[in-house]
Amino acid sequence: MLAPVAAAVEGCGKKELSCSSTTGLTPADIQTRTALQYVDRAADPAKPCRSCRLFRTAGEAACGGCEVVKGPIHPGGSCSAWAART
Repeated sequence: MLAPVAAAVEGCGKKELSCSSTTGLTPADIQTRTALQYVDRAADPAKPCRSCRLFRTAGEAACGGCEVVKGPIHPGGSCSAWAART
């Protein structure tokens, strides 16, 4: 009985953007991503990827890229390589 309700609720809202997939990355790329502590949600709201000079945007509703961390990067994500835009 709950399945139709859950499906209806899911259909009403916008799907949450996830940029955590490491599919297609080399083991070295995954190691760098892990070593730099990349996460989809910035622990410090003052340092999201969208405000980092290394981030390459693909739009607010899409995963972007990074000059240092390979793979999909969430605009609201973060890593230890964060550097302020100048």
